[in-house]
Amino acid sequence: MIHSGFSRSVLVVALLSLNVSYGAPKESQLNITKDTLTGQIVVSWSGKGVLKQPDAEGRLRPVRARGNSYVVEPTEAQTMFVLCNPVYSCNVVGYVNLDLPPGLSLIANPLYYTNNTVAFWWPDAPDGAQVLKYLQASGDYEVSTFDARAGAWSNPQFDVEIGQGFFFRNTSTEIIRQTFVGEVLQGTLVNPLPAGASMKGSLIPIAGSINTVQQIPGMDGDILKLWVNDGQGGDYISSVFSSAEGGWVPDLALGIGQGFWIEKRQAQDWVRFFSAF
Repeated sequence: MIHSGFSRSVLVVALLSLNVSYGAPKESQLNITKDTLTGQIVVSWSGKGVLKQPDAEGRLRPVRARGNSYVVEPTEAQTMFVLCNPVYSCNVVGYVNLDLPPGLSLIANPLYYTNNTVAFWWPDAPDGAQVLKYLQASGDYEVSTFDARAGAWSNPQFDVEIGQGFFFRNTSTEIIRQTFVGEVLQGTLVNPLPAGASMKGSLIPIAGSINTVQQIPGMDGDILKLWVNDGQGGDYISSVFSSAEGGWVPDLALGIGQGFWIEKRQAQDWVRFFSAF
């Protein structure tokens, strides 16, 4: 059985409307964090409004929040939280769960957060676990390794920012669930794709076709590779860009939080417009 590590990826978004008035608009603040002790997700906000959650029919229902804070276990396959005031624009935050099987998984953080170090995202990990990021300038990898005895990473400031693909090596025999939290970016988003080989990921947490959904640009002869962790060493699935065929062939599906390799003959910007509404 093949385990890609992304079949159970989950997206949860929390939405906060801005309190808009004529003159100087006053913006409410929305925050999301993960409690490192309990694993619970904490959504908190300032300003007025009622936090709501869609029911089975998609209708928004108020949640039972204590004051301006809502605590939830990250167990739902897909959930949305909405906080509305009279609205002209909205902020969006969320979390993404990735299941990482033993061995290498090629992943990417699809959410914006202010702290993106391995020490923050993985305060604990199996002994010998590694995060590997490709450095295009040198053609080598930057590596950080977890020492369980010391309870620390060899390079705790190793950064894995949004839109950057990287390998996570799970040295245990169990699946690790990794939760990323942060802001869901909206508007016109640009992820530069340099000439040559690079590891990339989506700037937004959506899954689907690399052609129609992800809209990854390419030129004739460009190669895109997805890494499949099959539990027996893993292997790549490749796609080649063909202008005659109108896109990437074959058309692959990129999962939420899944990274990829791309080899380009010329640099291009991966430009997308995204709105959660």
